[in-house]
Amino acid sequence: MVSTLVEGLKERVLTSISMYQSVCVVLPGTNYQDLIQALFNCMREKHTDQWVYITVTRPFDNFVKMFGDLSRYPNVVFIDCISRSSGIMKRDDQCIYIESPTMLERITMEIKHIFRNASEDMEKFIVLDSLTSLMIYNDPTLVIEFFYQLLNRARSEDIHMLSLVVEEGELDRHINKLIYLNDKIIKVRDTFI
Repeated sequence: MVSTLVEGLKERVLTSISMYQSVCVVLPGTNYQDLIQALFNCMREKHTDQWVYITVTRPFDNFVKMFGDLSRYPNVVFIDCISRSSGIMKRDDQCIYIESPTMLERITMEIKHIFRNASEDMEKFIVLDSLTSLMIYNDPTLVIEFFYQLLNRARSEDIHMLSLVVEEGELDRHINKLIYLNDKIIKVRDTFI
């Protein structure tokens, strides 16, 4: 059974990504699992669209453990930025493994390649999980430049972008800059959606 919180998050995300080109979800770590569940419900509901899920927070294997057989989501391609740097050497048709989350240019190239092969009539979505994690692995100025380029490319190619920020205490000033570049910001609180 899907919780009310997950269903509420799913509805807010679906509405926002339909109306806005770029959306940032700022949430406490305690609601991260609920948001991931809501995102996968969105992907299942929008199964005729192309999704690219960039994970810097969790390895692809973790999503397999959470959701089982991901071939039920053939419209989702994962870009796993942390498994290889942790020494995990696996292969999967639904996942592109990047050597390190510091390889920002490679992430951009893989996204471009995935969408080049997508059908013209599909809506396209990028989920960046998460800006907070990218800041841990990279110099903030590089992440800011990467995000500007990714966001501008997404806008010019009519790709909707959803970026996640896990809020643990006060947000870093660099992350704050990136949050406000988005068209819509959704702030999730522990007790209120």
